[in-house]
Amino acid sequence: MGTALTVQNARLLRRRETELRAAQYIRMSTDRQQYSIANQMALIASYAAEHRLEIVRTYLDEGISGLRINNRKGLIDLLNDVQSGAADFANVLVRDVSRWGRFQDTDESAYYEFICKLAGVKVIYCAEIFENDGSPMSGLWKSMKRLMAAEDSRDKSAKVFAGHCRIVGLGYRVGGRPGFALRRELIDATGKSRGFLQPGEQKALHTDRVLLRAGSNDEIATVRWIFESFVGGKGETDIAHELNARGTINHRGVPWNLQMIGRILRNENYIGNAVYYRTSSYLRQRRVINGKAKWIRKEGALEPIVPRNLFDDAQRIIDRRVRQHLSSDMLLKKLRVLQLRLGTLSADAINRAKGVPCASIYERRFGSLRKAYAAIGFAPPGDYSYIDTHGERVSLMQQLAAGIGAGVPSVGSDLIAERAGGCLAVKDGSFISLRVVRCWQHPQRHCQVWTLRRSSKQRPGIAVVVRLDEQNKEPLDYILTSRDRIPERPLIMTEAVVRKRYRNRFRRSTDLIRALKRRLNR
Repeated sequence: MGTALTVQNARLLRRRETELRAAQYIRMSTDRQQYSIANQMALIASYAAEHRLEIVRTYLDEGISGLRINNRKGLIDLLNDVQSGAADFANVLVRDVSRWGRFQDTDESAYYEFICKLAGVKVIYCAEIFENDGSPMSGLWKSMKRLMAAEDSRDKSAKVFAGHCRIVGLGYRVGGRPGFALRRELIDATGKSRGFLQPGEQKALHTDRVLLRAGSNDEIATVRWIFESFVGGKGETDIAHELNARGTINHRGVPWNLQMIGRILRNENYIGNAVYYRTSSYLRQRRVINGKAKWIRKEGALEPIVPRNLFDDAQRIIDRRVRQHLSSDMLLKKLRVLQLRLGTLSADAINRAKGVPCASIYERRFGSLRKAYAAIGFAPPGDYSYIDTHGERVSLMQQLAAGIGAGVPSVGSDLIAERAGGCLAVKDGSFISLRVVRCWQHPQRHCQVWTLRRSSKQRPGIAVVVRLDEQNKEPLDYILTSRDRIPERPLIMTEAVVRKRYRNRFRRSTDLIRALKRRLNR
């Protein structure tokens, strides 16, 4: 009897000791947050001392994004220890919900916490005002905080993207290592040169900018020879072999290959254009190749290395070869297999599918995606007259952009493409978003309505909404508002809703431009 009590008391003692032991999880988002780790540790240490907890283990992720668990060795090790039973602690101390992660699917954040809970390990958010005690109110607070953390990442991403677009629109370089025969010149805030950046070097001051410049004369001659040889009938592999045989060194210091030559032949930097957003990986998601219509392009950003007509000849050869690479039957076969696997089709689904050519190839080969769909007997649901009139809406936005640029000196006239419209850059760093909304007949209300919603990537600032008439041919009026006044969820607007919600409406574009000028000059 005495022995049994002794064993039981020992177990209780070990359990109580474990309950007072804690691990701390620290995450620093970027290398620039110099004191982030020390600040988190200090706050957690203060919390542990106040609650008589002993910190026995530290799990650390330095310079790691909280959007995904990939590469977060600290969090992965923590979860592995908890699941395997190797954890000799009953608590995990984290500064706040955002340090646990800014997962865009908030269920993922909850899932990792639930793994700890199943193993009897409690996750404690030291700086939050709520107690993580499993109560309904605690769950509500955590859900709100997770949503706020995810939304903060989306908001920052949109602001960074808007800043990059503006910088590229001014002709500056955004991105890392430039291509062959190109150099990066560092420019200070007054426009003076600080010299050229070497490979691997980065600008030190936030106010500095980077311009692309042509490389040495030998490198320029090599680029021109590549284009001339390709247009003259040589293939990329033959060109690479000849460069290697000559002993020509490239910017990476490795032998030339087919891919390197292909990238040079497609690079608009060589005709003087700065190009951004050719590919995107929104919030650490899978990288997507964007169509040329989405590219952010600034023509004349640097001195051209290759004549425009020579570059255009090379592009025609590339496009013709791409079209001839796969037969129409083979393209349709791949599309049919994808449709059977997914049950539906879209441009995004095609672009993300492995082993299937991108949607732009189907558009060029068959005239449009819908014609390719029809060839395999797939009828996408919905009304596609919106797509049929896309070109007319783009033309209308371009005309309006030109009018605003001419009438308001502080606004540029170059239309920057956006997912649901376009925008213009203002000299103070803000943007003017342009949206064109179509008229349609509501089947239940039996009246004309317009659908308006805010794009997830719409830039903050002024917004101009153009309502089309009943035939969707001409502007009915122009609404001057702000991005914040455009709802995130689709708003079906009757005439009464428009009158009640938006006061600044103009029948003529000239009146809109005068109102814009007054607002910007305040």
